[in-house]
Amino acid sequence: MISDAEFSLMVSEDIKNRSDQITKDILRNKDNRNRWRDTLISIVKNVDERLTKLEADAAVLRTQYKDFESDPAASIAKVIEKSQRFKFHAEKKLAEVDRLIFLKEDNPDSKLSEFLKDAILMHKQLKQGYKRPLDAADVALWDAVDGKWSF
Repeated sequence: MISDAEFSLMVSEDIKNRSDQITKDILRNKDNRNRWRDTLISIVKNVDERLTKLEADAAVLRTQYKDFESDPAASIAKVIEKSQRFKFHAEKKLAEVDRLIFLKEDNPDSKLSEFLKDAILMHKQLKQGYKRPLDAADVALWDAVDGKWSF
């Protein structure tokens, strides 16, 4: 069994898109999906906490040195930007694992297309049922269900 530290490192490398196919397969294995999800949730929470601290530190520096011509918190701002980007990709992976768990399949691609088709048809039904105004994106989505590209 893979230790928690090793698993977290695998997840982190996958978020950075640095993992090999074997690692990706291990993470996406049905038996590891909940562990993968829990690890991602923990990572997002940790990054959120780090961002809060970094933003507070940057605010303090900017307040203490407001007379500086350049941003006294420029280096912290770069770390904040990198952390926000990492969090974005972690949340994207979290959405992926949630989808895999929801669809309950080894290879969910075919089931995903059915799921999306059903979602688009439900969207159409709700729009028409509530007599909501249509826009070009609505019509293009509905055309896509029929195999026509209208975007």
